[in-house]
Amino acid sequence: MNPLIYFDAFTHIGPKANVHGAQPWSLDQLVVEMRHCSISGALVSSISSVHYDPMLENRRLSGQLSKHDFLFPIWNAMPHWTGEFPPPEELAGLMEQAGVRAVTLYPKTNGWGIQSKTSQPLLEALERSQTLTILSLPEIDVSGVENLLENHPGLPLLLTGISWGCQRQIIPLLLRHQNLHIIFDHFQINRGVEWLVEKGCENQLLFGSNATDMSMGAHRAYIDYADIPDSARAKIASGNLIRLLKGIKPPREMINRDEDEIMTEARQGKPLSALVLDFHAHILDEGLNGGGGSYTMFNGGPSGVHQLAKRLGIDGIGLMSWNGTVHVQADEGNACVRAALDALPADFSWGLATFDVARESRKEIEQKLQTIFKDPRFLGIKPYRTYGKFYDDPAYDAVWEFGNQRGLYALFHPQRADLGEFDKPCSRYPNLTFVAAHCGGSYQAADAAIAKARQYPNFMIEITLTPVCMGIIDYLVQGAGADRVFFGSDQPMRDPRQQLGWVVYSRLSVEDKKKVLGLNAQALLERIKSSPAPAMAGRDCSTLDGDTLGARTK
Repeated sequence: MNPLIYFDAFTHIGPKANVHGAQPWSLDQLVVEMRHCSISGALVSSISSVHYDPMLENRRLSGQLSKHDFLFPIWNAMPHWTGEFPPPEELAGLMEQAGVRAVTLYPKTNGWGIQSKTSQPLLEALERSQTLTILSLPEIDVSGVENLLENHPGLPLLLTGISWGCQRQIIPLLLRHQNLHIIFDHFQINRGVEWLVEKGCENQLLFGSNATDMSMGAHRAYIDYADIPDSARAKIASGNLIRLLKGIKPPREMINRDEDEIMTEARQGKPLSALVLDFHAHILDEGLNGGGGSYTMFNGGPSGVHQLAKRLGIDGIGLMSWNGTVHVQADEGNACVRAALDALPADFSWGLATFDVARESRKEIEQKLQTIFKDPRFLGIKPYRTYGKFYDDPAYDAVWEFGNQRGLYALFHPQRADLGEFDKPCSRYPNLTFVAAHCGGSYQAADAAIAKARQYPNFMIEITLTPVCMGIIDYLVQGAGADRVFFGSDQPMRDPRQQLGWVVYSRLSVEDKKKVLGLNAQALLERIKSSPAPAMAGRDCSTLDGDTLGARTK
């Protein structure tokens, strides 16, 4: 694959109200992240232009960026009726003088109606000038997006902040309206970029990171590892944005000459040679493309998960069901996991089981525990919040006692912000390892997880969540130690590539990256394998050690 110039279609700088102090926000932090992740240029917006006087802050932003020839301003625009903002004709002249080719619109936050007739002069002017117009989905609902596209077919619209749960609403609009463009900041569709390129949308897809909130490296990994033609990859990385900006582009390619070998492999779209074990993954029945509800998961069965894992260099995956967790079909979910284990290579996966603590008696749960864990491929327990019980509820006692006796692990979706529900299980069952999921979802969540990791030696931290917060992998490791943090993706609910890139492009040392990516998981699995508990005796776990798990050339 030829080197790519990455041109970020949406970043922002400036402090936000009521945000954790460790969250990056400054221009300097943005530039450092770009250089670290080999991002050659970026459109930059100002948080202050939304929350203070827009034109004052627009001009201030242009001044701040003037010393960086690879950064280009996004001005915030609004209707002119109250005298706070220039009329459309005057705005067009000011933007031309300042070299501004993109605007954001924040109708909800700034208190104006984007579908009102009074907003049409602004929208018509932006359409006439073919100005790239950026809207975040929380600022407008999907029906509003559709109306805007219908009424202004010549307006190049870039939609950000789309949840992956909106696929059934957004994809039809992409297929119908060629003036709609998206980035994948929150739209982390499993295999979504491949599906959309195949459907002919390659001219509507842009690379955009939403930094300084989100990791730039996480989002470039989604494109670098995409199974698409190089011509489409080049369009998404920068070509489409350059076209929309009428030729404005970064003046030079920016490559981090000090990147480590893991970053180099990822940037080149090569499978990682380091051991990578995904500690948080779901599985669908073979042939399914969705998990019910609002969840589309393209090719989310065993063959699709395995194929994508090989492309990334993921050597092994701990599988839990989707129907057994989210949809409380515990028995069917455990059967789905067992079928996936049967279908996948023996050295590639292990299973986690789910139990219906809301509807089944202790005796019934004990019988199912004995039956399921006779299968040596099941090494973990997956409780879930949909069963309506906190994890310190007595309904879980039989599950934790069993896991403690056998030295297993349990992967939790936290229910309380302070993680207080872990206190009783962690202290009462020291031989059971408790892995808290989604601890990278916010700096507040990270603080709570770090505190528990310091308190309990059997408490571990798993990272995955859509926000892929910039800098938080380093924060977790610095707070809890590199031996306590685990890579997980939550695939195929969300695509694993952003989650992998999040770790790859952290500032951790190579040694610590390897721990987070796979060595910590390997150590835990080996400890489970060697447990002296009677139920573990005679278990053939030889295929689950680090030498053969996901065996391939390393």
